[in-house]
Amino acid sequence: MKISGWEVRVLFILVLGLLGTFAFEGFSPSPWYGLTGLGIGVMAVILQMAFVKIPADELIYATVGAVVGLVAGVLILLALKLANLPASGSGVTPLVMVPFALSYVFAHVAFTKGKKLGLMDGAEKNETASATPLLVDISAMVDGRVADMVIAGLIRGPFILSQSLKTRLEDMIDSEDIIERGRGRRGMETLERLEEAAGNSGGIQLRDFGKPDRERFRMLEFLRKERASLISSDDDLLDIAIKEGNHVINLDEVGPAARPVILPGEIVSLRLLRKGRNAKQAVGFTEDGTMIVVEESEEMIGSTVDVEAHTTFRSSGGTMVFARLRKEGNGNGS
Repeated sequence: MKISGWEVRVLFILVLGLLGTFAFEGFSPSPWYGLTGLGIGVMAVILQMAFVKIPADELIYATVGAVVGLVAGVLILLALKLANLPASGSGVTPLVMVPFALSYVFAHVAFTKGKKLGLMDGAEKNETASATPLLVDISAMVDGRVADMVIAGLIRGPFILSQSLKTRLEDMIDSEDIIERGRGRRGMETLERLEEAAGNSGGIQLRDFGKPDRERFRMLEFLRKERASLISSDDDLLDIAIKEGNHVINLDEVGPAARPVILPGEIVSLRLLRKGRNAKQAVGFTEDGTMIVVEESEEMIGSTVDVEAHTTFRSSGGTMVFARLRKEGNGNGS
């Protein structure tokens, strides 16, 4: 049974109340001691909730400073006692407050000096700079571009992979389907490249997402709890992740986004391959796959021509450029 934080706190307060009720006066129940125990438990819970909000480095500096100040104050009291300093009439000297005063002073000095030296700022920067975990599914591994993006420094880890990923890729390699075997080999190659590149990019962590039929559900649950990002080319998984408010990287959108934009007025040389949708249009493609529709060029299909772009249209499916034949040097007619 999973117990929440508040259930633990309430149980802690009740235990202190019971201890206060039965632990005094020869185990004779006393409601006043019980109320005292409850009060102490409530104060402890309040302090716990307050301290947990304090950054760990600040709490450590203040605690160490307070302990050092307390020890220094006790040593001063011992030195004064050895000097036979007279005590007050009640037998307690007011100098007992010295350790507490020095504890406060040292705690404050340790806190402020630590910040000025940049010790705590460095920790805060490290927390800020720590990258969001990136969950890489099997579709992204088969796609292969995730390793290229890591090598190029476009993304950083830590990268979260399913423990069963390598086994599933090996099963694909052993498949009788030639296409499935090729996908498996590409995925295994990507995994090896990612393992090499991720050493300086946050590393790789393996997570158990359960059986294959539950893996997708467990991945989405991980994204919600860890506020991680998803790298995938699985449209169904991406759609669900986006609807649940998770950050995703759709690999199908990476290619078009990284292609150079052909601006109006630029001259491009390309081979016209087929007819366009409208009359007298011809279509060609650049080396990166950008489609260029050339007006008044249907009769030059099969030739390599120079065209001048006049309109660029970008969409989620890619970039389309509309162009016209260059007035001078229309091509080599090959």
